[in-house]
Amino acid sequence: MRSLKRALMASIAILVATPSVAGAAAPKSLPIGSCINLGNTLEVDKSYDIRDGMVGPGDFARIRKAGFDTVRIPVRWDERSKSSAPYTVDAAWMKKVQSTVDQAMAAGLKVILNSHHFQPIYKDPLAVQPWHTGVWSQIAERFKDYPTDRLWFELENEPHDKFTDENLRQTLDPALAVVRKTNPDRPVIYGGQMWSGLDSLETLSLPDDPNVYPTFHYYTPFDFTHQGAQWVEPDVPEVGRVYGTQADRDLLKTDVAKVKAYAERTGLMPFMGESGAYEAHIPLDQRIAYTKAVHDAFVPAGVSVCQWAYANTFPFYDRKSGNWLPGMLGALGLTDDAAPAAAAQGGRSSVVDTSKPTSAAQASKNATLAEFQKQLPGQLINDPTSIDWPVQGASMETKVVQDASIPGGGAARQYTVPKKLANPWEAQTTVPLTAGIERGQTATVGFYARTISAETPDGKGTIGVRFQQNAAPYPGFADNTLSIGKDWNWYEVSGVAPRSISKDVAIVTLQLGGAKQVVEIGQTIVIEGAPSIVKTTTTTKAAPNSAMTSELPDPLKGTGQLINDPTNRDWGATGGAGTTEALEESRIWLGRATRFTTKSVGANAWDLGAAIPIESGIKAGDKLMIAIAARTQSAQTADGKARVGIRVQSQTPPYDGFADNTFTVGPNWQLIRINTQATSDFAPGAAQIALHFAGAAQSVDIGPVYVIKTN
Repeated sequence: MRSLKRALMASIAILVATPSVAGAAAPKSLPIGSCINLGNTLEVDKSYDIRDGMVGPGDFARIRKAGFDTVRIPVRWDERSKSSAPYTVDAAWMKKVQSTVDQAMAAGLKVILNSHHFQPIYKDPLAVQPWHTGVWSQIAERFKDYPTDRLWFELENEPHDKFTDENLRQTLDPALAVVRKTNPDRPVIYGGQMWSGLDSLETLSLPDDPNVYPTFHYYTPFDFTHQGAQWVEPDVPEVGRVYGTQADRDLLKTDVAKVKAYAERTGLMPFMGESGAYEAHIPLDQRIAYTKAVHDAFVPAGVSVCQWAYANTFPFYDRKSGNWLPGMLGALGLTDDAAPAAAAQGGRSSVVDTSKPTSAAQASKNATLAEFQKQLPGQLINDPTSIDWPVQGASMETKVVQDASIPGGGAARQYTVPKKLANPWEAQTTVPLTAGIERGQTATVGFYARTISAETPDGKGTIGVRFQQNAAPYPGFADNTLSIGKDWNWYEVSGVAPRSISKDVAIVTLQLGGAKQVVEIGQTIVIEGAPSIVKTTTTTKAAPNSAMTSELPDPLKGTGQLINDPTNRDWGATGGAGTTEALEESRIWLGRATRFTTKSVGANAWDLGAAIPIESGIKAGDKLMIAIAARTQSAQTADGKARVGIRVQSQTPPYDGFADNTFTVGPNWQLIRINTQATSDFAPGAAQIALHFAGAAQSVDIGPVYVIKTN
């Protein structure tokens, strides 16, 4: 940020995180997510008492608990290093910086570490370049062994004054070169001239390096965000400017369009490194309005936003009260301390509303819900007696069908999707929840469904399932796609919530636009606190198939005959273009997993792979479900999700096979299901599941793999 001595504040900043866009390739971006700056901490000058703004493990735990994914740590290096060769950084200062980074990462946060206020470089960039480069050589050496998916370097904050596009590359590229000597593939961030304002993207030049990413800052309109800010003298904006006019809204649209145009032109989605509004002269409700407006405009466009700042200037957290400022987290779509108690705590309220007078009809319904609750392994957090769900997608038709043969109560809702859509969520129905979901809790949705017709290779319908916050940027978890058969059956999806979702915005989405199809969905039950519903539910009248196999986990019981041994971890690692690591993992079935790590994209996806034996024989025409427990540890992909290739093939050359496919997996344990049909015979012990991991630089954990014959 721009700063005078001791004032240490603002400029013009924007962040960009990129939800992938189906159709055209999504712009490449860093998986920053929700982000906040540690403003006025390590970037202050020596005359400032560092203890006033210092942070510790408790701060980082608080930031992570609030739902932030990343912290940007500004650091001032010029006053803590020698200005002549070898440009030695003060050892105690380097240790303090490293300790701060370690504390943030220990709390589960990703870190952007930058050079901030390297004051001499702005006056004479080329003369100061060797000093700046020498400092970065030491930073790079100190952090060379840190994971590249969780620690990123930003070479210099907000170039300005004499530091312009004309000399920016000459000044920063030498620093990049010394970083690359010890950190060959660590993401490095460049910001442009004029304080890295939005318009700097128009002329920003980046080196030919696949791991360099652009940033910008956004304090627009400046006469609102910096009103009364004396450190921007002589042009201090007058106090009293109110945000939210039509002109303000139009400007946001224009600015978002500029970022989209940059992404289309370059294939890179920049992130907004700073944004905020000065608290001294702007009322809290106006700061909330501005923060929400910027967030809601840029984040859906794929831009990650890093707010300025945590607890000092432009604060989100109030150290005096020990609370987040009410409304500020909510403006970012995070659970807000100011929300009603039940919502703020993840919605521990009952589905039975006892706050209002109860009619006879309501009393009867409450009794029904209470009876449901008695039979469930977790807390019921929806109303299973209702199928009156909101629908999105103008091209989709829906109606209620009633028949005594429909399990779970004799009624269902039919959905007709006239064509396959670009994105499955373009036609969807949403199941509202009656309580929120707490971070770290297991949530499970189960429902009856069948396919009337579907234009898919196997004639089965397709339903995408996701737990989600029904507010921008629509974070969610447990993404899964189910293949729906012709007969009524019970389907379940379970996941662990990576963040809390409050009651007022918690939903389950059932995405139907993945095929031209007619499907029916009946009784739906959502619980928190257990990975399966059907195991102990007697209310659901027609549990899945009666043939249960003891080796199968609850979500797969009754789906068919298990034809491999999921306890056998004697997988052949293939390719050798990465590493494998055996893990003890108590949170997944059978308690064991294997981590596959690649540091770069391979020439072939199978340059690192696993060969999982199938003990039983397979006949041409056999219908198979391959279920894989998996999660992403890290991935240098546009959406931060790992890409895993899969096929069923012979164990011997030339490795003939079928079912070539690629699936993505998020950061939490998921049960990936892939349905296929065998095209040839395999004798017992002759076939295997081949998983391929070298399609991206990534680290993926694979738990048990189940191969099930479903016909």
